[in-house]
Amino acid sequence: KAHVLYNNYHDQYALADEVGFDGIMTNEHHSAYWCMKPSANIDGAVIAKVTKRAKIALLGNVIALNDPVKMAEELAMLDCISGGRLISGFVRGTAVETLHAGISPTENRGRFEEAHDLILKCWTEPGPFRWEGEYFHHRMVNPWVVPIQKPRPDIWFPGTGSPESVVWAAKHGHPYMNLQVIRGQTEWLKDIYIQTAREAGYTPGP
Repeated sequence: KAHVLYNNYHDQYALADEVGFDGIMTNEHHSAYWCMKPSANIDGAVIAKVTKRAKIALLGNVIALNDPVKMAEELAMLDCISGGRLISGFVRGTAVETLHAGISPTENRGRFEEAHDLILKCWTEPGPFRWEGEYFHHRMVNPWVVPIQKPRPDIWFPGTGSPESVVWAAKHGHPYMNLQVIRGQTEWLKDIYIQTAREAGYTPGP
């Protein structure tokens, strides 16, 4: 069934690109019966080869649970394969996924923010450099594969309604995607995003 479904999805993605859709989204989850994609990057690579024009939105990679240097390299490779069509979504993931990786859920936010900073450094600064963070330690980082898009691919941040996450996204200039919440809460979070963005010195888009 998995073989049939995966290939059916990719046929649909190819058709979506052919008829003019401007973007195709994929994501990943772990220990979840409702999403059989444990790797957004593998799916994104296949999408890159069966499409020609559509943006490829990975919404997203659970960066707190993976090696950020390897993640930066894989995403840069995908941007190169696709000809600069990557939209890189970073997600914190669920508590279950954090436990699945053998990591304490209390470390999730700290690991997420540090992984984000290291990935951006890999994309935008020549190596070699050393990284000694709270959660990630690399004596030597020297990425040779970098994204086509300059200074980097767009980063989108999907979430389920945490105001702290909205503030973080706005401070970094990343679009925030609000999932699984009611309209009133969405409007409240939008106001938080706009206010934070203005305090950070820019006017956000719609």
